[in-house]
Order: sequence, then structure tokens, then C-alpha cells
Amino acid sequence: MQVYEIEWECISCGHRQTFRRGISEEDGWPNKFDDLKCENEECRQAQDVACRKCTITPVAAAGEN
Repeated sequence: MQVYEIEWECISCGHRQTFRRGISEEDGWPNKFDDLKCENEECRQAQDVACRKCTITPVAAAGEN
């Protein structure tokens, strides 16, 4: 399983944030990431973010250091 860093921007306030997720090639890419919550204290909106709106960078395969 490959680990990716996913960067996305809140549709309400524009705050950019990142998270890491392991994605298996066998399972395929998701169309969207569900229920992401903005980290901006003044916003905190939960939203679904389309995969195509994210910047996705491979980090490492799971289990690698």
C-alpha cells in the first residue's frame, strides 16, 4: 500500500491543509474524500472534497522507513 500526502483547500475559507492516507492500487482511487473538517478555528466546516481538487504526493509505501 502506498502512502500519500493529500493537500486540500477549504471551499469556505480557503485554508490549505494536509493529511496522509494509505491507498491501495488494488482498491483504486476514491472519487472524493468524505467528511474532511477544516482545521481553521474560525471555520471548522465539514465537507466532501473531490480527489481532483487535491494535490496528491506519494510519501512512502506502508512499512518503509
